[in-house]
Amino acid sequence: MGRAGLAVFLLVAWAAALGWQAKRVFFPAGAERLAFGVSTLPPGVAYYAVFRNQLRAGWGQVEIDTLPAASGFFVRDRVLLDQPSLGVAGRSERSSEEFLDAGLNLDSLTHTSIIGEDTAKIRAVAEGDSVVRLFDATGRQTGRVPILESVTTTSGWRLRLAAAGEAEPGRRYGVVVFDPLAASAREQEIEILETTSVVYPDSADTDSISGIWIPVREDTVRAWRVQSGQGDAARETWIDEDGRLVDGEIFGGLRVERTAFELAFFTRPGSAARDSVRSQQEEPE
Repeated sequence: MGRAGLAVFLLVAWAAALGWQAKRVFFPAGAERLAFGVSTLPPGVAYYAVFRNQLRAGWGQVEIDTLPAASGFFVRDRVLLDQPSLGVAGRSERSSEEFLDAGLNLDSLTHTSIIGEDTAKIRAVAEGDSVVRLFDATGRQTGRVPILESVTTTSGWRLRLAAAGEAEPGRRYGVVVFDPLAASAREQEIEILETTSVVYPDSADTDSISGIWIPVREDTVRAWRVQSGQGDAARETWIDEDGRLVDGEIFGGLRVERTAFELAFFTRPGSAARDSVRSQQEEPE
């Protein structure tokens, strides 16, 4: 090979290496993109007003925190219903504490349901991609759920959707979700319906005349309108770019609206729903 041929060979090899590097950096494989996206998810707490049939029924809170050494996430989800506002004596509460691994798959969760004086608790522990073991409040194993792949939770797939950076209107995804109430793992379809900007109350203060809490500042986030499930089980929710629920349907015919802490905790149960969460369709770019 002459000098001219060698120069051409080296130039081609250099160009190929440069192209590979650019592809590796700017168009990472799915696992690499997910790992990078997970590393950018911020911890934080979000507060919610809970409604049933347009009437205020209670409040909710979701706390997301990172685990040491970037080993995963901790998610605490709590919904408390003031049942007197629904004409039923007592209160009910549903809460879960989830540990997700670095890929946002289920490690373990503890789910607690309280209705009046009755309390039910279940703990689920995933063993790789083969089985989820179930335990009662005393730590006694009560069952096992065989699985064929790693499973996640509802909170987990929302975070994964944000971390993957591939949420575009019209796209559909399949995910296997563990349901602690049914004690089973089910495949769930996720469809991105649209993306836009969503506004919700960020802080509140008391009105000088009435003394009730009113919004004084709003925050705007980019969010996706997502449908999860199919048929009668389908639900629509708004999820922001950090993987947090902004607005939408949850369990038992309830709906939540993200709002300021004071508006979530101190607004009178039984009051009518306000349009505290609004979407603003963006101008085409």
